[in-house]
Amino acid sequence: MKFARYEADGRVQFGVVEGGNVTRITAAPWESHETTSDRRSLSDVKLLAPTAPSKMVAIGLNYKSHLGDRTPPAVPEPFFKTPSCVVGQGDTIVLPKDSNLVQEEAELAIVFGKQCRNASKENALDFIFGYTCANDVSERNWQKGDLQWWRAKSSDTFGPIGPFIVTGLNPGNLDIEARLNGKVVQQSNTSDLLYDVPTIIEWVSKVMTLEPGDVILTGTPGTTATLSPGDTVEIELEGIGVLSNPVAAE
Repeated sequence: MKFARYEADGRVQFGVVEGGNVTRITAAPWESHETTSDRRSLSDVKLLAPTAPSKMVAIGLNYKSHLGDRTPPAVPEPFFKTPSCVVGQGDTIVLPKDSNLVQEEAELAIVFGKQCRNASKENALDFIFGYTCANDVSERNWQKGDLQWWRAKSSDTFGPIGPFIVTGLNPGNLDIEARLNGKVVQQSNTSDLLYDVPTIIEWVSKVMTLEPGDVILTGTPGTTATLSPGDTVEIELEGIGVLSNPVAAE
């Protein structure tokens, strides 16, 4: 199934997406809810980030094609993106005034549907509600020069996710692609992940409780592309859809 979080009539709502329409449900899709008769065209609502996570964890250097000549990490390497950087479908990625080298990163994002602590590889997928597209926008000079990645990864608007959450997918075999102004700049499959989704969840949940609605970004493949004002960047995941965001200077 496919779910959206959207704004209509001045309210933030969740709904089931079928074709070009969304039907409102009475709570977040991972909570107990009922389906209403309020059905609208997607063109008549404002799509929002499909979840408002309490935390967003991302995994670095997790595609073989992204490693280059770097030594593969011995374990999954998580870092944080703050919830305040999250934006949704169609929202503008804003390049900070002092930034010099901002790049896109196409990623598969996991959305949790249950509280998760001390998961095992064997039961890790049971905690997942569904999957969405993510763009781990990154300022490379800050990433290299700062002691922490706080501004490189979590500047406002550096966390686009969406457009929908989709259930029932196989996270180990999904095509992933990034396009910059229509040109393909990243293309791979999640089968190229160095650490697969169950391994990531097991590792992160050993030390941290993941709450319903929380998100893990699983890494990016290949070589990432530099963003400039006026660009449009699209992240596409098989079975989920296209996350599209324009780019502007602050």
